[in-house]
Amino acid sequence: MAQLDKPIDVQNIVLLGLPGSGKSHVAAALQQQFGCHLLASTDCQLEGSVLAFNRPGCLEWQDFLNLPIKQGDQQDTQSFWCVIDVRSVLPATGFEWLEEHLSRLLAIADGVVFTFTEAASLDEQAWWGQWVKNHSSNAKKPIVRLMNQLLPVSFSGFASIQMDGLQFDKLNQQEAALYQQSASYQFDVDRVVLDHLLMGLDSSRHNLAMRITRVKAIVRTLEYANLVVIEGTPYRWDTYAAETEQGLGKVEISGIGLDQAWLKQLIDAAKV
Repeated sequence: MAQLDKPIDVQNIVLLGLPGSGKSHVAAALQQQFGCHLLASTDCQLEGSVLAFNRPGCLEWQDFLNLPIKQGDQQDTQSFWCVIDVRSVLPATGFEWLEEHLSRLLAIADGVVFTFTEAASLDEQAWWGQWVKNHSSNAKKPIVRLMNQLLPVSFSGFASIQMDGLQFDKLNQQEAALYQQSASYQFDVDRVVLDHLLMGLDSSRHNLAMRITRVKAIVRTLEYANLVVIEGTPYRWDTYAAETEQGLGKVEISGIGLDQAWLKQLIDAAKV
């Protein structure tokens, strides 16, 4: 295992990010390059909104709606990293809720990790760099790029900085209630018209303002002879050839305040 001359200089690293943003890739790089232990949820306790760890290491924070906070006495023992997939920029309209949530992630982060940079154009990377700058209220957030699943050789961690001071408890009651409606639905399919399925999901996001955060599926399609994997994150779709039949015929859709009946109609309409 390759070790850097200067190891990551914080005891615990918490990776924050939207579903599918690449947190697991960052965690794997930390383990490979720095020897960081990969922590499970059982390795820490949430005391109110504050994380207390049983041992040092790296934790992927999965509940992207309910975020932990870092107290002043934890500045030197915990580091929060905001992980962002930079292969696509945010759509110009209809995704204000997503931008607001990303701003919340950024506000509590000590630094930012751009992922999938080898597949992102320089324009896309520049767009996200400007977005981070525009949404950091009182501090310039340091940015590091994960390239080909590796962090830069010279990287030695983000120094702790003060939180931006965004008041998370000021969400209005309607928005707070909506955040509690996070759900995941699974649908059975045999064969689908891939274009119709993706078009329907895209329309649900843009025209019906559905807050779809994750789509995972392995399906047979009308268009391709091989099995197709669908990976959807809050603002992009990816499809590629499946290497396994595990999970075949299942479409899992997660999000906030989703209309299950509508999604079922959408899936049924895409079936062959």
